[in-house]
Amino acid sequence: MRTETGDKVRLKAKSHSGSRGVIEATKDGKLVVRLEDSDRRVFVSPEEVTNLSLAARKAWVSMPDRHVGRPKGMRFCDRISVTLRIDRDLWEQFRSKEATGLIDDRTATINSWLREKLAELEQVERQN
Repeated sequence: MRTETGDKVRLKAKSHSGSRGVIEATKDGKLVVRLEDSDRRVFVSPEEVTNLSLAARKAWVSMPDRHVGRPKGMRFCDRISVTLRIDRDLWEQFRSKEATGLIDDRTATINSWLREKLAELEQVERQN
């Protein structure tokens, strides 16, 4: 398996050690990585990154039926994991509010917002 455009990586290079990013392209044997925290692009060799997506692809090939998430007996309340596609600018705005402390618990915040909106929709249904 090989590195692919869109793979998530963690940099090992001294100048950006520990930074995370996404591979945008390969050019002359180097990877073009867009850093997650600053949107800057850096050129690094494949040896200077830990490819998190590649590790996940390899794990999927070796154990495709493995269950993910917490074991069933570990839950404190009845929840499910959901994957959503959110506009990048909207997500960055959300993350910014999280970074400043205005949002301290993603799950509780989104659950609250969904409950509010669903309650509004139920009111509209009752009126019709």
